[in-house]
Amino acid sequence: MTRQQLISDLTALGPWLDRLGSTEMPSSENFSSELTEAFSTAIAREIYRNGWFEPREVKQSLSGIARWLNHETLHAFSSPYTYQEFRPNLGLILAGNLPMVGFHDILCGLLSGYTLQIKLSSDDQQLIPLLIRGLTELNPAYTELIQINPQKLSGFDAVIGTGSDSTLLHFQSYFKNIPHLLRGNRTSIAILSGDETAEELHALGRDIFQYFGRGCRNVTHLIVPEGYSFDAFFEAILPFQTVIQNKKYGNNYDYNRAIHLLSKQPLLDNGFLLLHESTALHPPLAMIHYHSYTHRSEAIEYINQHQDKIQCVSGTVEVPFGTTQQPRIDDFADGINTMEWLEHALK
Repeated sequence: MTRQQLISDLTALGPWLDRLGSTEMPSSENFSSELTEAFSTAIAREIYRNGWFEPREVKQSLSGIARWLNHETLHAFSSPYTYQEFRPNLGLILAGNLPMVGFHDILCGLLSGYTLQIKLSSDDQQLIPLLIRGLTELNPAYTELIQINPQKLSGFDAVIGTGSDSTLLHFQSYFKNIPHLLRGNRTSIAILSGDETAEELHALGRDIFQYFGRGCRNVTHLIVPEGYSFDAFFEAILPFQTVIQNKKYGNNYDYNRAIHLLSKQPLLDNGFLLLHESTALHPPLAMIHYHSYTHRSEAIEYINQHQDKIQCVSGTVEVPFGTTQQPRIDDFADGINTMEWLEHALK
């Protein structure tokens, strides 16, 4: 299969996924009604398999993937890199914190010309196989190019794995003799000046609450000017209060609130989000850490000190408020260019 044929198939997949991610009932001559019905059913039922995957969250992820799948974007993204013509084999160990979060690695592997062995997260077992089924309906050759959940990953030439920091220690030992790209825990932050508009603060709320704050691109830490009042922030994020209706989020909120109150740690609490003053980068779910700066240079220094743990900074020219969960196709996880890595992995 040529890269051009691959791009053509992915381009055909894009509009169908976009309609799946909207309120429209998708229909396409390229895909069977059975597959469309299976995907629509999966979107509705994922909340029962994984309490975090509400239909809204799954549709947001589908729409994000669909934005990448057009001919111009895929060609510009892949053309600078070598195409291996599906000679080498790539093992993928995918995360499951967000719906279909591992699809970008699948996309990079295919566009680089690797056959794939995919180990799915136990938290996301239904959706990615349906995406792959869509490709196989376009071209049966993908059944030979993509293997999902083999009993054991074997015979691969390189591996990309995502997991917790403790899991990575095991990966590093297990894959020490094989080219590997391993990713651990990251998070995102925002620096506030105190001059943000209500619209900007509301947009920041999207960066905090999309996917219930479980992604590496979700803002979990705020750096604020000394003496900052959170009143305007709390007012602007009030429309996101429905997150508390999610059972898992609500349980985390109640638990962490109780723990901090019992230990008499000071909290700011608006009924669905906890704010705790701390320089630590990773708070528990349903909580935001914040600390203050006297001079903005202090905030920049903090970012420099933690750059290996920060995915992105919201509110910048590159990542405006409200866009952290709308990455471009070339916004690589951990700042490592996956396409470039795949090009050189076997050299």
